Amino acid sequence: MTYVRANDLEVFYELRGQGEPILLLHGFGGTGHSDWRHQIPVLSRRFRLIVPDLRGHGRTDHPEMIMGPEFFDMATADMVELVSSLDLGPVHVCGFSMGASIATSIYFCDPSLVASVVLVSGAARVSRNIAPRLFKLWEGLEEPESIEAGWARVLAHLHGEDKWRVLLRNYSAAVLARVENDEDILQGRAGEIACPALVIQGTEDSVSPGLLSEELHAGIPDSELVLLQSDHWVPGLRPDEFNAAVLDFLTRRFPQQVAR
Repeated sequence: MTYVRANDLEVFYELRGQGEPILLLHGFGGTGHSDWRHQIPVLSRRFRLIVPDLRGHGRTDHPEMIMGPEFFDMATADMVELVSSLDLGPVHVCGFSMGASIATSIYFCDPSLVASVVLVSGAARVSRNIAPRLFKLWEGLEEPESIEAGWARVLAHLHGEDKWRVLLRNYSAAVLARVENDEDILQGRAGEIACPALVIQGTEDSVSPGLLSEELHAGIPDSELVLLQSDHWVPGLRPDEFNAAVLDFLTRRFPQQVAR
């Protein structure tokens, strides 16, 4: 197993395949492998994949290090350190849900590290009026024993029976503190993103309304929007269409770099 030391934390990651590098950032409650398991075998045929577990998740461990709204800044700093340490040059950053937010934060931290961004089930802003189910989900994490039993078993498997409850409680506090202080996650700065961007959204997303991704697309100057008939976890629920959309985007926008 491979780790990099970042911000006093041992961050786990895997490297798969050869070619132009793609950093795959999972969503809350997942891991690099669990959220991207349908993409890794396909994309690794043509790309060098960097697949980390974000702080507090999976083999990176330490759910107690998810504390307050600064979690997102620290998770971003972890990924900047990871990419810099590998010295693979500008990378394509593909983030799902929480990972989409961190993907854009990496760009703002150091644009030279980012060749393009793929933002999946992301958001330009979040408010209770726009996304009530998302807030209900976050608030429900404060009581881990109340979540659906099947999800609890998955979380215990991915993060450990002794840690998944801590992960839920701490993330609930971190994300609620962040958005209650400022619902503008990206909207105010979307126009600063100068690299090519692909925004992918499920048309049947029951958690994150499509409006949030549409606002991302509208705000990022050089962006494309792909809508797939899916709930929130588009990479897992529509893997073939998702993979095709990502490959098409990268092949068209970077024809000299992407191996065929």
